[in-house]
Amino acid sequence: MINYCAEFGKKKFTAETMKAAYMKAVKWVATNVLSKDELHNVLAEYDKDKQSPTVTVHLYTALPEKEVKEQHCKCCEEMHHSFFINENNNCNICAAAGFQNRLEQKMKIKQGYYKEVLKRCTYTEDDE
Repeated sequence: MINYCAEFGKKKFTAETMKAAYMKAVKWVATNVLSKDELHNVLAEYDKDKQSPTVTVHLYTALPEKEVKEQHCKCCEEMHHSFFINENNNCNICAAAGFQNRLEQKMKIKQGYYKEVLKRCTYTEDDE
């Protein structure tokens, strides 16, 4: 499943070591994001600073692919029925579907690459 995301916040954590900074960041996310009932579909990205032991947490709100597609199709159908006499809309020429296909192709390439990187680190799918 693909999520459409937009960043809504970020916070930096600095410590004596990179591991300590990361642990601070993870604890903050667990306490202030994961444990909040109001926050749903939030993705966290941890960005390491190469110069100092600092981790920046980027928080993104996400919309699941299915939800976005369904809303797009509903709007398209409503517009088509409002402005055209013909009741049949042609989903085969939908520009959103082509865009979605390109996203899925790029995502498959990225997934394959990331799986290979993890395999090199003695990771197996059974560890999930």
